[in-house]
Amino acid sequence: MALKTDSLHRYTNIGYIIGCSILFLIALLIIGSSIWTIFQDLIGSSFSVYSVLDEVGLIVFAMAVIDVGKYLLMEEVIMRTREQKSPKQMRHTLTKLAVIIATALSLEGLVLTIEIAKSDIRNILYPVAVLLTATFFIVGLGIYQKLNSSAEKET
Repeated sequence: MALKTDSLHRYTNIGYIIGCSILFLIALLIIGSSIWTIFQDLIGSSFSVYSVLDEVGLIVFAMAVIDVGKYLLMEEVIMRTREQKSPKQMRHTLTKLAVIIATALSLEGLVLTIEIAKSDIRNILYPVAVLLTATFFIVGLGIYQKLNSSAEKET
């Protein structure tokens, strides 16, 4: 049975490595494309702050994809242990992933707010909703950590 489990871990590790490599390459392509678009806009006559903000939003998204890929690779391949993780380790792992998501949401909301504020302020509800969602997400994460920490102390 141990041989089957070792093979399964090996195959899942290969899958994670391939998946994370693909995520990383896609993110690099997005970053490269954004830089290329900014460069073309600078050379041409179509440069505007708004087009740069669009590209900044794409770069922020790509960085979040890189962070998620790095997180998956670190947690599922490099740092994986055979034993069950303790609640404290699981909370720490979940917190890292949640912070990556909250950061991406917050940055996207900020970029959208700046874009909308300069073009058509009547459309500001969507960026504000994104920022509020990020805020509620962070507050929810804090509540989860507090409750989980309290439960750990009781046991």
